[in-house]
Amino acid sequence: MKKIKLAELKDAEILAQLEDARKIIRTARFQYGVARSLENPKVITNAKKKIARLLTIQRNRELAAKPGSTKARRYTRATRKTQALAKSNASAKKTAKGTN
Repeated sequence: MKKIKLAELKDAEILAQLEDARKIIRTARFQYGVARSLENPKVITNAKKKIARLLTIQRNRELAAKPGSTKARRYTRATRKTQALAKSNASAKKTAKGTN
């Protein structure tokens, strides 16, 4: 299904789609484990991508339902370093003001 069509699904339908995709992966992996061959090996990759899309839609809906909660921000190493320097400079200025 297209991403737009997946976004239009209801929560129960998304869960059903997730179960179906996981079942497809299980059967394909089992078939590969037994016979060491698949008719279409892309089935596993496509099912994984579908699961990822569905879980993303599900997570976006959860975040939309809770407006106050957001994901934690991830900063690069350089950003964290500059923030740490700014904090240490601010604390140094505070202590310098207190001693004067």
